[in-house]
Amino acid sequence: MKLEAITQSQCEQVRLWRNAEMECWRTPFMLTEDMQYDFYERCSDRNSPHRYFAVIIEPDVWFIGMGGITYIQWENRIGEISLIIDPQVRKDGLGEKAVDLLLDHAFNYLNLQTVFGECYVCNEAWEFWGGVADKYKSFATELPNRKYFKGSYHSSIYFSIDKNDFNKNNNRIKPAGK
Repeated sequence: MKLEAITQSQCEQVRLWRNAEMECWRTPFMLTEDMQYDFYERCSDRNSPHRYFAVIIEPDVWFIGMGGITYIQWENRIGEISLIIDPQVRKDGLGEKAVDLLLDHAFNYLNLQTVFGECYVCNEAWEFWGGVADKYKSFATELPNRKYFKGSYHSSIYFSIDKNDFNKNNNRIKPAGK
């Protein structure tokens, strides 16, 4: 598995996955093709505070998701992790591998100190993200009333992963051939 620059067509596929799961996202409305194109253009700018990637399975070059580090605050060396995996391959362990790659990129290439994340409990992926928080021995807490969806407020889990904990646990991704 590897991260690659995301293409416009891959970004469009992500829009379709995203629009089918409104309970998962902060934005409470469906995205149009034009909105997704604008997102792609803004995030492709080197000065953007967001770094998104296509998550690819090799050797078939099979696109299975989009992940990134978003809302990067360079002066504070922090950013938020983001990941969406093709619904047809979820629960196959691919998300965990993608998180490893994203954290390695954040800590060892972007030189961030902290990566944080939030997942709404109305999103079935909250257990996945809780497992990520446990794996990296991160600070995690439940925040009440973070998402309004279908007439109810839902809590979220919020977690913060430190670069030193990531690297100390030998989670650093080794380059091919090493």
